[in-house]
Amino acid sequence: METLSQLQPKINWRWALIGALFGFFVLHPGAMFTARLMFQSQHFPNDTFNEIIISEMRKAFSIQMLPWSLSFAIISAIAGAFYRRSQQIAAELRKSEQKFRELSITDDLTRLYNSRHFYHQIKREIERTNRYEHPLSLLIIDLDNFKKYNDAFGHIVGDRVLAKAGEILRNSLRKTDTAYRYGGEEFAVLLPETKGEEALHFAERIRQAFENKDLTLQKEQNFSVTVSIGVAQYESGEELNTFIKRTDTNMYAAKNKGKNRIKFS
Repeated sequence: METLSQLQPKINWRWALIGALFGFFVLHPGAMFTARLMFQSQHFPNDTFNEIIISEMRKAFSIQMLPWSLSFAIISAIAGAFYRRSQQIAAELRKSEQKFRELSITDDLTRLYNSRHFYHQIKREIERTNRYEHPLSLLIIDLDNFKKYNDAFGHIVGDRVLAKAGEILRNSLRKTDTAYRYGGEEFAVLLPETKGEEALHFAERIRQAFENKDLTLQKEQNFSVTVSIGVAQYESGEELNTFIKRTDTNMYAAKNKGKNRIKFS
């Protein structure tokens, strides 16, 4: 698939070539013929030789200038129309590219970013953290007893739980934060410019948001879904996989201690 940067020069050169060919083979010869008809020489018997020469020079000048001016005006109008259309096409391509990019990095069910984009972003954030020595924290969130919902109500209801989880996370984020569907029922939240203690308070808000949210899965069946959350702050020079594994280990420790809780270390 061609990108906008590859396709835009082709659009401009194509229309420029069409305009030039049309002007050279159609507009200019037509204007030359029109000028010839408009500036027929009219000489009188008593005209002097100098007057005839001046008249012929005016005619020649007019024949040359009129077609060029007419051709330039018409070609400019055509080129303007073509340029406007090429700009419209470019704008449509930009919108399509943006939409395609958003679809390629977004999980359809939860409307959060997908795991592929998570690894891309966390690498960038770690590089920025190491360069500027700013804090970075990570949350890994797992839905408690999710298998129970799937077994009891079926995968359709399980998908509704996941969609609601995505909604709760989106509503909990600050402007600088990003949330991802990390695995089946696991989610990750990147918290730039956030120390571990601050991330712990943020995680508690998320835990309470899940605990206090009533989910209507079927008629007359309302219940809440709890989460276990692992929290970790990035340590300078730490490997990416080590950072993620440390956060993941905290999440499993929270589960093993009874679920619906947070582990930070």
